[in-house]
Amino acid sequence: MRYLLSAIIMATLMTLGHNAYSQRIATDIFLSAESGYVSNIYLNPFVPDWDRSLISVFNAVSPAVQLRWADANNSVSLNGTGYFLRFFGERDGLSGGYLSSTYRRRLTSSLTARASGGLHSFAGSRYRNVQWFQVGAEWAFSPFAKVELHAGTGWHSVAGFVDGVENGAENGAENGASNGAGSGADIRNRSDSYRLAVEYWPGYRWRLRAGFFSGLGNITSPGDGFVSNISATHFLRNRMAVTLTTGIEQYSQEFQLSPENGIGAPQDGSVMAGNGTVVALEDRFHRTTLTASYPVHSNVSVTGSAAGLLWFSSQDNEVEPDYQVSVGVQVALSPKRVRKGVIRSLEWNRRNGQEKVVTLRYSGDDRLYITGDFNDWDLPGIPMQKTGRNQFRAELDLPDGVHQYKIGVRDNSSLEWLDFPAEVATVSDGFGGKNGRVFIDHGEK
Repeated sequence: MRYLLSAIIMATLMTLGHNAYSQRIATDIFLSAESGYVSNIYLNPFVPDWDRSLISVFNAVSPAVQLRWADANNSVSLNGTGYFLRFFGERDGLSGGYLSSTYRRRLTSSLTARASGGLHSFAGSRYRNVQWFQVGAEWAFSPFAKVELHAGTGWHSVAGFVDGVENGAENGAENGASNGAGSGADIRNRSDSYRLAVEYWPGYRWRLRAGFFSGLGNITSPGDGFVSNISATHFLRNRMAVTLTTGIEQYSQEFQLSPENGIGAPQDGSVMAGNGTVVALEDRFHRTTLTASYPVHSNVSVTGSAAGLLWFSSQDNEVEPDYQVSVGVQVALSPKRVRKGVIRSLEWNRRNGQEKVVTLRYSGDDRLYITGDFNDWDLPGIPMQKTGRNQFRAELDLPDGVHQYKIGVRDNSSLEWLDFPAEVATVSDGFGGKNGRVFIDHGEK
């Protein structure tokens, strides 16, 4: 698996370098910092560990880098994220990092194939390493809805156990059992999994998502282990975003109880040999998280979150609550990119009837085109007229509803998409870039 991941990353870098002469490589750098209070480190999205003994104020720093390249039908991205957590008191800190690479290929106007791989290393009370690879497809059956289905395999190892039993929460969804060990044992296993996700935009400022993750071996019995969640995001006019996510996680584990050996868990999901009694435990978690992000500058956002977790244990039939609250800041440190011109501002205004006028300021002297769902994404698009120094406009006959669009620069036979300024509402185009979004309501005063 290590060689496969290396090959994916090397292919990504070679692809980026080979195509750099004709397409711009986008580079994004972020630095996030937060402080908060937590009663179970499992609530932290970065930490794949279960520890209810930790009740502490914490500080966290997370740098992230993303490289992207895309043309009309292909996109490649390379992502790296690190995180460092420190706690008040004598408790040791935690650290880890992700590295992943994703390739997308547009098969039709609505269907995209995808392959990705990555690794995650984490050091805390014990050492974890996860390597994974998956393939799948994304079907955008309308500009406002899409379905994703992915399947793959992962390799998971845990080392550095001390006396006691490892709780297998985060791994139970993949194999429905197994991530436990007795004194001094290490875990190494492989699991196959699948993920189904749906996204829908009922309005210009609302986004709904739902996802389901489980092991391939659990398709006929998904209750043996799964993670499910739904979320709703509301985008306010000041570019503030608020997201509410809630979901259920269920994990099944098998333990053998014997007078000689105490309690232990099979490393491969099978029942341990011996005369002990096998005990099957099923734990269920209800998790709800509220997050908010408010941009105070073009590259600085203030963030906040509150999360709650209810643990329903089948071992003693008790319900245990946990929670986490935090506030933070995210700074975009993306380097300046050399390009022919930049969109400085963009506005949509009503003219008469159904016509809408889009005007923008552009720091360049190129030929600009606008295309979108209103012209079936026909390229290069509708020419924009230059009305003054750095001023461009286009008059479009748009019906009521939400529309997506792009603005590009035509240079000989090539077309390069321009980035939108921060105040423009956007949505992912599925290829590492952004589509603009505009809501048209002719009854609006």
